[in-house]
Amino acid sequence: MITEGSDWFWWFSRKHDSGMDPIWDNQFRLHLRNVYKLMGARAPARLFQPIIKRAPTPERGVPAASISPQSKQDPAWAQAGYYLVGSGFGALHRPAGVVERVYYGNDDDKMYFRIDSPRSGHELEQQKIEFWIYCSGAPALDGDGELELPLAKTAVGELGFEPAFVVRITPRSQGGAVSVLKVIEPETKAIAEESWDVDDPFAVAIPFKQLGKRAGDAFEMALIVSREGKDIEVVPPSGALGIRVPGQAPAVAVEDAKPLKVLVATAELAPFAKLGGVSDVAAALSKELRRLGHDVRVVLPRHRQVEIARYELRPVVSDLQVPLGTDLMPATIFEGRLGEMVVYFVDCPPLYDRDGMFGFGDDDARSVYFCRAVLEMLPALEFFPDVIHVHDWYGALIPNLLDRVYEGGAYEEIATTLTVHNLSAQGVFGFGALMLAGLQEWGLIRLGIPGLDNVVNVLGRGIHFADVVNTVSERYAKEIQTPEYGEGLDELLRRNTHKLHGILNGIDYDIFDPERDPNIAHHYSADAPQAKALCRAALRTELGLEEVNKPLCAIVSRFYDVKGFDLIEQAMPELVQLGLQIVVIGTGDRRYEDMFRRWAGELPRQVAVAIGFDSALAQRIYAGADMLWMPSRFEPGGLAQLIALRYGTIPVVRATGGLADTIRDYDPAAQKGNGFRFGPYDPWQFFAAVVRAAETFRHPAVWAWLIQHAMQEDVSWSRSALKYVQLYLAAIAAHRERHGVAASEPSATPVGQ
Repeated sequence: MITEGSDWFWWFSRKHDSGMDPIWDNQFRLHLRNVYKLMGARAPARLFQPIIKRAPTPERGVPAASISPQSKQDPAWAQAGYYLVGSGFGALHRPAGVVERVYYGNDDDKMYFRIDSPRSGHELEQQKIEFWIYCSGAPALDGDGELELPLAKTAVGELGFEPAFVVRITPRSQGGAVSVLKVIEPETKAIAEESWDVDDPFAVAIPFKQLGKRAGDAFEMALIVSREGKDIEVVPPSGALGIRVPGQAPAVAVEDAKPLKVLVATAELAPFAKLGGVSDVAAALSKELRRLGHDVRVVLPRHRQVEIARYELRPVVSDLQVPLGTDLMPATIFEGRLGEMVVYFVDCPPLYDRDGMFGFGDDDARSVYFCRAVLEMLPALEFFPDVIHVHDWYGALIPNLLDRVYEGGAYEEIATTLTVHNLSAQGVFGFGALMLAGLQEWGLIRLGIPGLDNVVNVLGRGIHFADVVNTVSERYAKEIQTPEYGEGLDELLRRNTHKLHGILNGIDYDIFDPERDPNIAHHYSADAPQAKALCRAALRTELGLEEVNKPLCAIVSRFYDVKGFDLIEQAMPELVQLGLQIVVIGTGDRRYEDMFRRWAGELPRQVAVAIGFDSALAQRIYAGADMLWMPSRFEPGGLAQLIALRYGTIPVVRATGGLADTIRDYDPAAQKGNGFRFGPYDPWQFFAAVVRAAETFRHPAVWAWLIQHAMQEDVSWSRSALKYVQLYLAAIAAHRERHGVAASEPSATPVGQ
């Protein structure tokens, strides 16, 4: 396979490369996990993590800083984005030899483009060679264009974007000419809008306003080389070069008086089908939005564990014919209730009646079918929402389908919001996924981003097509735009930063309430927290721990490296030497499960472990522990630290993502903070933070103040739900602007204000 792949690339290049490496990676690990399953054994955690590590590719780079070069020799070009032309071509698609490298960048007002060519302006003029920079934008208008563009209609479709403007550069023996052209349908003709002469045709500056761009706009570009009006080369050969105009996009007016109709699309929802924190967030947020007066409904697949009798489900749509590739597969839409909220279930037993929710060889078909079923059921239910809110990759084709397949009638008004909880789960498949979805006519999106152009990345397509995108904390929204946290999508996220928001999670106060929690023996509140000590004593008795005047430290988590368990493993010998008591609940990597079992076996009165997850025991741990450890490598939002605050358990966290946004480091001099933080990802930094917390515990009055202060924090969904309403209004505004629909009401408050 390696030999064949290498030979294929040598002949056909990246222009025809399938980009299947991530898919083979997923399939290889899936088959190995199935082997473990057949053996009745648990698959090791490393089989859930990609083998292929994404790395920057040397043939291209993105702009590193704002630039304003005055000439081709200006050193500012070192900070520009670039593309090395020969890198993307194979034996059958050799470069034309006209362009060796291109550079691109911008400042607040202009785009700068540099072309490195081995030929002089005189040679290019003699050979009748010109350069054309195609730029994306609003769809072209009908009209009569007097200028022929070099690309045929079919070739324009391969660019991966709709061109709105073309910059024409004509080299001459002395200097050259630049024209800005407006593209006219059918995208093969244009009209000239601006023209001027330049001293150097190999380094040009184009004002953004001449390209119809304003602050916050992102757009794609491709360079076309033509000889006698016919294209001879496209740079890059697949994908595009991307730029975002600096500044914030102006607010667009939307009505904000009437209640919204919102359909939440998710693969999991507590208590029906729960695998991770997404199910809790989707449930609690939806209930809070409903309390605010909005018509919020949720839809998810009817997984095997969602029993019809147990949850009193009733069919509301029967024999719904849902397209899947060239076939139609029938579905039944069941309706249930979560409190007063309507919940729909897409029932298709061949796809969803299985042991488990994810990790199957046909996950592409299962997710595509869910997305199509969600949109197909709307007319039958006579419910067309203002916004469809998608959680994570499983439903992330919905914005793409609305933009391409369901673009008429009542569907035209539906805006989309995508919330990213887990950026590493992206849904990467081959081209067949587009055929299943009915999107093959439009092909791959080809954004010019390595690792995205030649595969179907469902989450990437969701980010590209959704009207707004958000993560579950403001800090994480910034972090994922860097290579360290971006999971290969950082360039795409940077390009879409104008529609990227961060909104903190909340927790459900109906479930997590130390005053009324039925899972704990002693109830307490921020005004009267004394009974928390009784919860600690009861927990020690339940777990067989010694009654000592040392802090009881809790870990409530999945056991994986990204949660900081490698730091805990390295620090454990020193932590137990301090005499701290440690209680652990969770499951995950067998290596860490065995480690905690070993410590509990050696120190049964000091360390207790519960492998698996028992929600009632978890809440008793939150109530009885003195501190909670979360030394995560990264943490998009985090719920455990919020629950800990609610129960007066002081978090010790690494300052990343949602942990940095919610936990403020305790300052004894200023008497501020609600927990203990550390920065560098290092076991001794973690150890030092725990020591600071343990030393503070030795001062009862100070610790009592910390408990009370933590419990007074508002970690409910009330504030965050209002921000999601603002996010929906922003989505509606963006959707209307893209479709040329003006709004008449005052603009909504910007998200986060």
